[in-house]
Amino acid sequence: MLKRFAIFVAVLVFLVNAVPVGATAVHSEKGASGQGLAADAFFDPSTTVNGITVTPFDDQGTIFDVVQIPSSFTSGTPFLLTFANINNGYGIFDCDNGTNGFAISADSTPVDIGSTCTAGPAGSNDAFVSFNEAGNTSTITFLGGAGAPPTFYFWTTDGNLTGIAPVTSSTAPEPAGLLLLACGLAGIALMRRRVIQS
Repeated sequence: MLKRFAIFVAVLVFLVNAVPVGATAVHSEKGASGQGLAADAFFDPSTTVNGITVTPFDDQGTIFDVVQIPSSFTSGTPFLLTFANINNGYGIFDCDNGTNGFAISADSTPVDIGSTCTAGPAGSNDAFVSFNEAGNTSTITFLGGAGAPPTFYFWTTDGNLTGIAPVTSSTAPEPAGLLLLACGLAGIALMRRRVIQS
């Protein structure tokens, strides 16, 4: 009996480590720098899309909406992003210009094309944010830590972002918490069965 329980726990631990909870491919980072010549890749003036202030970024004819979240983040603060279709993609919009907080063009002499981007190389700011996606929403939590930029910008396709709000309290349990509860209940059931059989 105890051997079966040990095997069950080992398989459960393997599955938890093999498949990251909530992992999806819909969020990815984009870099603002080097996306074409200054005439082809640039930030447009801020506008309002679905009631949200965004800065459109023209990536050589493809428009992305860039939004600042929040003006200065607090570690552990979650924000809920709501999309028309999350599968259109979203993620952190990095400046991709070393540690500089502005983007540059791909001209032979690069031109400063704007600062509506997260300071740091493309993908470098992943370590400071966690993503929890469900349906057409994503709860992003700022983790902080050494080297975290004071301001984050996120991208999505043009017109895709329909809502953004800080999360004040969470009533839904984390998937890892549910897994831990299930393991505890399974252990209690096995111990009870063992006591009854004795």
